[in-house]
Amino acid sequence: MSAPPVVVIDNGGGNCKMGMAGQAAPTRVFANASAKPKGERTTLIADLLADTKEVSQLQLRRPFDRGYLCNMELQREIWARGIKACLGRNPKECGLLLSEPMFNFEEIRSNTQQVVFEEFGFRSLYSAPAPLFSLHRASALLGGTNAAARAGAGVVVDAGFSFTHLVPFFRGQVVESGVRRINLGGKAMTNYLKELVSYRSLNMMDETYLVDMVKEQLCFVSQDVRADLRTAQVAARSPHRREFVLPDGVHNLRGYMRDPAEWAQRVESIKAAVRAAESMDEKKRLAAQLEADQVLVLNNERFMVPELLFHPLDIGLQQAGVAEALVQAVTACHPGLAPLLFGNVILTGGVCGCPGFRERFEAELRPLVPDDFALSVFRPPDPGLFAWEGMSAFGSSYSYGSMAMTKAQYEESGGHAARQYS
Repeated sequence: MSAPPVVVIDNGGGNCKMGMAGQAAPTRVFANASAKPKGERTTLIADLLADTKEVSQLQLRRPFDRGYLCNMELQREIWARGIKACLGRNPKECGLLLSEPMFNFEEIRSNTQQVVFEEFGFRSLYSAPAPLFSLHRASALLGGTNAAARAGAGVVVDAGFSFTHLVPFFRGQVVESGVRRINLGGKAMTNYLKELVSYRSLNMMDETYLVDMVKEQLCFVSQDVRADLRTAQVAARSPHRREFVLPDGVHNLRGYMRDPAEWAQRVESIKAAVRAAESMDEKKRLAAQLEADQVLVLNNERFMVPELLFHPLDIGLQQAGVAEALVQAVTACHPGLAPLLFGNVILTGGVCGCPGFRERFEAELRPLVPDDFALSVFRPPDPGLFAWEGMSAFGSSYSYGSMAMTKAQYEESGGHAARQYS
């Protein structure tokens, strides 16, 4: 009898990645949230939120709070919509592979099992933290050239929505005593960017979804913060200056980045048309085009927001930066593991996809690592999807069937049959 298909859900605090085991990429990625346009009763979830044309003034509700699943009712609605509309699957005919936070609470795990088996009716379930699947995926990719990867050793830097975890592994298992957490992630960065632009430019405090889009499009990690700050001092001549045209709710529904050179040419053409216009009404109509767009200007905010992860003290957070925290994680493990752990550092999570992150991280980490230790930092092409790719491979392997808890086992033991991840 063939094994049932396995639904794979990387259930992050920011995004939900959903697909079937064995696929190279998830079928759909969408915000793990519900959104209600201001003044309307319609609620958007899953693919409906991802496909919405208008992104301004969306009021978001998330099932996750401080990194943990707290609103199971909302999460159930998001899963139900995604499984039906995006995957077109009947849960009663499938198994489920689900990611969970590091050091997940037993009560949350128990509630999740109840929803999975009793309400959805899945045939089996296996859940584990995303860094575990990232390590397995990296081992499969790097095992031929990296001795640490072949030994199942390394440190996964998982920079996600709520937190940044630094998770050391040996023989494919988490070294729990070495796990370190920085209370910063994509959510804190988005909130910081909202505060900066609201103070300096336009009030964007109610535009979380839109500002998050702006952050992902325009932010980058500086390789020399002091030098970039100097070049950004004169905003009009700053090479870092970018202009984002905000949605107007009529012609422009999602906003876009405006090219300065193209806009300058357009301004000159409009001015020429104004001078050539014969009537005053025509002159006013043409001149109004210069002021029609509401523009959000970003300059040093583009690199000072990601800087938080390297210097949390910038916002008063008494924690080490990501490079120093990794050294702390390795130091907390057995000294004999240090060469292996430094020899296989894996960058995952959406924040690690920020341009320049790997180069800056490695530049700060190398001076903290002993000279006689090799340092290898691997960043996959899409760090945000890397854990899902590892989950997809695991879900299509024999390991899933041997380690997953079946519905019969759940009904017999009430969830106590769940196997420890490894």
